[in-house]
This record gives sequence, structure tokens and C-alpha cells, in this order.
Amino acid sequence: MATAVAMRIDPRLRQRRIAVRRAEGRRRLRFLLVLLVVAGLCAGAWYASRSPLLDLDHVEIAGVDPAQAARIELATGVEYGTPLLDLDQSAVEATLTGLAWVETATVSRKWPGTIKIDVVPREAVALMPRGDGSHVLIDADGVAMALTPGTSIPASIPLLAIRPEGALGDVQERAIPALAVVAVLPADLESWLDAVVIDESGARPGVSLDLVGSATADLGPATDLVDKLDAVRAVLNGVELECLATIDARVPDHPTVTRDPTCEATSAAGSVDDPGS
Repeated sequence: MATAVAMRIDPRLRQRRIAVRRAEGRRRLRFLLVLLVVAGLCAGAWYASRSPLLDLDHVEIAGVDPAQAARIELATGVEYGTPLLDLDQSAVEATLTGLAWVETATVSRKWPGTIKIDVVPREAVALMPRGDGSHVLIDADGVAMALTPGTSIPASIPLLAIRPEGALGDVQERAIPALAVVAVLPADLESWLDAVVIDESGARPGVSLDLVGSATADLGPATDLVDKLDAVRAVLNGVELECLATIDARVPDHPTVTRDPTCEATSAAGSVDDPGS
């Protein structure tokens, strides 16, 4: 027969156990309360982000004129009333830089209800004729950025005598040597320039200038262009321009000129026939 032995627990040990259990209960309660508060804050923030207080109310566009700003806003595809947190900034930037005339675009949020778009447009530095009376504007990197009809050609933009290829947004690789000339073209030569011509018949593309009055300036490969253009300027400022046909500036230290023999013969005949000569 089993004998039950009653174990008597020290009252102090019992109180200690009770205190430990109560402390564990309080910790669990605090954790649960913190969890509930965090969940409530997250839920409140989510609902607030979907409220009219934090949706898209304004689009600010900087860096372009009003007409370009309207095109930018239309291209973004964003809708007013869209929660700002749903705005995919990278996607909007990629869309805008996909426009041929936009170099960079940076999109940022301005709480509570605005997005700001900073745009850097491409700057046209040259024209390329398409053969139908219209032209393609290209920037310094050779990107075909826009079309312009023949009736609205900017007079201050040099013409490259080479046809564009591909579509808007494509780089016109064949125009790169001519663009190197445009980049260092002195202001006083711009008034002489009819077009920049590319000669692709040799191993290396050559560059020449069609000048006012049917003269040409041969620069050869697109190297030492500053010196070559200075040589052209020196010739134009230092020789008799009548009947001038070509300026050979391929060796900039020793430029040479040729004259149109037909023009010279005509001029000579005119001088003989002139009673006052």
C-alpha cells in the first residue's frame, strides 16, 4: 500500500513563483499592447496614404517652357487622385527620358500631394536634311531629337550635309565628325558657313566646309580642328576673296588656296572691256 507524503512548500518560495508568473503575464500583455499599437499605426498610415489628403493634386515641372511642360505632364501618364505612395518614380523617369528631346528627368514627391519633375532638355546644335524639305535637329551627342519643317529652320544652327538615319532618339553616328567641327566653330566663321560636309570615300571620314560664295574649306580628318579653323579664318581675312574656290587647311600651318579659273577669266575679260580700266 502506497503511502502519500504531503510536501509542504515554503511560503516564500510560493510567493516567488507567483511573482514570476505575474511578471511573465505583464510582459506578454505589454508585448501584445505594443503589437496592437504598431498594427494600428500601420493600418492608420495605410488608410491615410489612400485618403484624399495624400493623393496627387499638383504636378510641378521645372527646366522647360510651358509648351514643353504640357508635353511632359501628358507623357508621364500619371492621374490626379492617385496615392503618392503608388507613384513609381523610376518608371516615370524612364518614360520621360525615352522622349527624344529629353536628356534627363528627375521625379520626386513633395508631401502632401505634389510631384516635382526636373527636366533637362536636349539642346539642338545642328540640322540634318531629310530630303523632303524637313530637317532633323540633333544635339551635341548626335541624338536625333526633333523634326522641323523647312519653313522654320533656325538660322543660327549649322547645317550638316548628310542624311539622317533611323528614328528620333537614335544617335547619328555618321554625323559625329561634323559635330566635332560644330563644337569648336568660331563665331566669326558661322556667318561664312553654308554647310558642314562629310567625305566618307576614304579610310577615315573627312570634313569640309561649304562657304558662302561657292568656296570650300577642306579640313581633312576631324583632328586638330581648332588649328585648322584658325587657318581658314586667316585665309578669309588675308587674301582676295574674288574667285576663291578652295582653302586647303589639312595642314593648318601651311594652308593653300585655289581659284576658279572660269571666274578669273571672266573677271579678266571684264577688266579689259571696262572703259575705265
